[in-house]
Amino acid sequence: MPRALVTGTSSGLGAGVAGRLVELGWDVIGTMRRAPAPGAVPWEVALADVTVEDDVVALGQRVAARAGGLDALVNNAGTATIGPFEEMTSAELRAQLEVNLVAPMALVRACLPALRAARGVVVQVSSVSGQNGSALFGAYNASKWGLEGASEALAEEVAPDGVRVVIVEPGPFRTAISSTGPHVAAKGRQDRYTAVWREVDDWLAWHAASSPDASECVEAIVAAATRADVPFRIPVGDGVAEAVREHAQAVSEQTVAAEQLLGPLKAGG
Repeated sequence: MPRALVTGTSSGLGAGVAGRLVELGWDVIGTMRRAPAPGAVPWEVALADVTVEDDVVALGQRVAARAGGLDALVNNAGTATIGPFEEMTSAELRAQLEVNLVAPMALVRACLPALRAARGVVVQVSSVSGQNGSALFGAYNASKWGLEGASEALAEEVAPDGVRVVIVEPGPFRTAISSTGPHVAAKGRQDRYTAVWREVDDWLAWHAASSPDASECVEAIVAAATRADVPFRIPVGDGVAEAVREHAQAVSEQTVAAEQLLGPLKAGG
């Protein structure tokens, strides 16, 4: 029976992925910060805060104690801190990075021996925001871009051991992240951001109530965990692949412009 550790299974994508893997015959440990009602979920619950080092170490020990290693680590737990950098404290920025970047990489470190034993896969749940920056989402963008860069490096480091890394990049899907992600405490302190705050709040309301059902994204994450033929990056959601392509094209055009700028400087240098 294949084994998986899925973080953030209290609701949303994590709960969907854990439940789907159980349906497929997997032995699943799902992390939660609070205990569910008895019998409420069909997977084994590990009470843990992934930003607490002792909890991460304990999770590593828990999976190491199981014979056969760990076939999939699904780093799903995440949050979104929203606000302009001018209204954001360093503590708020650090908290965002702790959840979305430091914690997943710490879990990889804790679980690597078990992943090596099973020649397993690390599934990093990123976001289209790991490819495109947006006003008021700078901290979230930083955490997801950082996760993607770290995962590129990780993929090279663990490939010799037969461990794979896959990044899933969801667009907006109807989960609790849009309602539970904290706004910066100083929201609205600068009048210059009133209009963009209004736009973002309207988008968040749409996201919470009317964005697409998360089942497509759940299946993409499950495919990343269960199939060996998936690509390194999986953008998923309406318009997400096109947004990634447009960003890649913009970077390419900026590179050409930089070469045109620097060419004469280098020639005259």
